[in-house]
Amino acid sequence: MISFPVILLRLMVALLIGAFIGLEREIHERSAGMRTLALVSLGSALFTAISAYGFVDIARSLHVSADPTRIASNIVAGVGFLGAGTIFLSREKEKVQGLTTAAAIWVVAAIGMACGAGFIVEAVVTTALALFVLHMLYHVERAFVPHPASSIHHLHLEATAVTPQFIASVYDTCVRNEVTVEKLQLLSGQEVESIELLCRASDAPALTRVISELHALPEIRALHADRHEPVAPRVKPKDTTR
Repeated sequence: MISFPVILLRLMVALLIGAFIGLEREIHERSAGMRTLALVSLGSALFTAISAYGFVDIARSLHVSADPTRIASNIVAGVGFLGAGTIFLSREKEKVQGLTTAAAIWVVAAIGMACGAGFIVEAVVTTALALFVLHMLYHVERAFVPHPASSIHHLHLEATAVTPQFIASVYDTCVRNEVTVEKLQLLSGQEVESIELLCRASDAPALTRVISELHALPEIRALHADRHEPVAPRVKPKDTTR
């Protein structure tokens, strides 16, 4: 039977590795960040350790043979559900997104299994290779694969009421003007409800059209736009006293 300090060491290494890879995903604002990947790696390591060492004494006492790979083999199936949750079809770009994050979850699960089985050196080497793919190859891809120039914008929309129909109108306005919605967050206040939009526009006219059309929506009370290179001024709040 393996000792507790050894198990603890393997779990700690798995936790740190998962958090480290999750940090890279967090920096790029992906759906699976530090906590998600740290938990995936930690859980995979514990399941592997239980599968390999947890039932040895029971099997010996009952004089039966135990399959140490049965629990570990189901980790891959379980991770598949997590990975599927990060994959979606972008309506703006009409392409599948989230595959890299799903692959990162899959690799982190494998690294956690390696830690749980005692392959610490192999897990560290795989972590280095995974970070190379996620970080370095990203820049190589950006350098050699042409991408349309775009910039990130933050839109803050204050509305009288945030309903599903209003959110759909905001989303459709962005799609119609070829502005990609990267993130949408609802904020509730005592007197006003608001939406924070993180969107990507290929050019300034597209953003200007979106701001103009959004401000024309009857639910909008005020709209503010910010980005690293501002091209559109802040829109003054509507006069709601009339």
